[in-house]
Amino acid sequence: LVMVQAYRLLAAEQYKLGWDYPLHLGVTEAGEGEDGRMKSSIGIGALLLDGLGDTIRVSLTEAPELEIDPCRRLAQLGTDAVQGGWGIEDFEETQRDFKTFSRREVALPEQREDDAVDFRGLLHRDGSVLTAVTAEQLENPEPLYVELGCKLAVGMPFKDIATSDSILLKEVPTSSTATTALKRLQESNVGVLVPKAELEKAELKNAVAIYTLAELKAEMDAGSVQLPGGAGRYALAVDGSEDEELLAQAFKSDAVMILLNPPKTKRLQASRRVFENILKAKSEIPVIHHIVFDAAADKDTVVMESGSMIGGLLVDALGEGVCIDAPLSTNELRTISFGLLQGSRMRNTKTEFVSCPSCGRTLFDLQEVTAMIQERTGHLPGVSIAIMGCIVNGPGEMADADFGYVGGAPGKVDLYVGKEVVKRGIPNEEACDELITLIKENGRWVEKEEEESAEEVAA
Repeated sequence: LVMVQAYRLLAAEQYKLGWDYPLHLGVTEAGEGEDGRMKSSIGIGALLLDGLGDTIRVSLTEAPELEIDPCRRLAQLGTDAVQGGWGIEDFEETQRDFKTFSRREVALPEQREDDAVDFRGLLHRDGSVLTAVTAEQLENPEPLYVELGCKLAVGMPFKDIATSDSILLKEVPTSSTATTALKRLQESNVGVLVPKAELEKAELKNAVAIYTLAELKAEMDAGSVQLPGGAGRYALAVDGSEDEELLAQAFKSDAVMILLNPPKTKRLQASRRVFENILKAKSEIPVIHHIVFDAAADKDTVVMESGSMIGGLLVDALGEGVCIDAPLSTNELRTISFGLLQGSRMRNTKTEFVSCPSCGRTLFDLQEVTAMIQERTGHLPGVSIAIMGCIVNGPGEMADADFGYVGGAPGKVDLYVGKEVVKRGIPNEEACDELITLIKENGRWVEKEEEESAEEVAA
């Protein structure tokens, strides 16, 4: 978020001064794996889609050659946007201000006296994750509960810190196994969204009906919204092409959320146009970014395009959550979604790691040590740990971290709390244990919980 704002401010000053110096983009302490690619995409991809950036470097805590593919993917995304003329017709943007940052006030779902289930769990105040699920998956519910991030107790699902807030169905399942699974999810505070047209074919109690704006207009013009098939609330599907009259009617409705899904080549600008109208209307309806990938999309494509296109909006405080629909496992979709929210400085569901790319100054095996620390401390949401190979740039680049693990000399590690070094010259083989002790001494440690797996339930 800070990186994106800093580059935008720099570009704005260059425009004022008439300068045309090229911009080099990079997220230096992105880390590794999925999180490293997500953070790089949120920072670099978001700027490239705005036409900012001339050279880029993706810096990962991985072997240098593994940085090439994600770098090429981001460069190609930026090139496609420029050469393809991505965007929409010009509109005046008066509400978004890249010089300041504040999230808008939204109205989360409230409970009514006659509700059979608790609808307050549909969305989360810090950012929501909706996960696309098929009717077929509901035929084997226990593995699905696990993939959705639920805790299991004797086969029953319960919401945990990183459970999908709601699920999105394209059709209403009819088997008793599937409907029982849906009921159990609803009872555990997981919302179920289904298109209005499907609920008119088959009833699903306590569902959230998804209306198009044309469907909403027809019902509102007739007098009021009549929910179909046992639905208890409704949401709105918007693609960004709707005229301002339709959008204005939508913003006056009592929908619990808007699912915003413009086409790929128009997503950034069409979404900004929708938010321009939302902010002008002072609407408090939460907006969930819904992005759908085709069958050919691999995991890196999903991570990096979601980070670039949706992350570029979330870092402007435009949006309250995400729903990713792609040919990946439910667990992958869920973890990517939570990674996107955390990378956009919204909802923290796991430890935040800051780690540098290795270089000639690195005083320990950065990849091996990072993996070890992540394995032992990755269950601490709200805690930020920096892993830096040397003291040259490390202390400055990890300034926002709660704890720091920094190479101080060959075979030795220094530990930090915030910006202050508190332990020096710890032997490498003892440093991870000392880091955990330090976290405990500062009251930030919790023990890992034992979880019941789907295999144990089946047994």
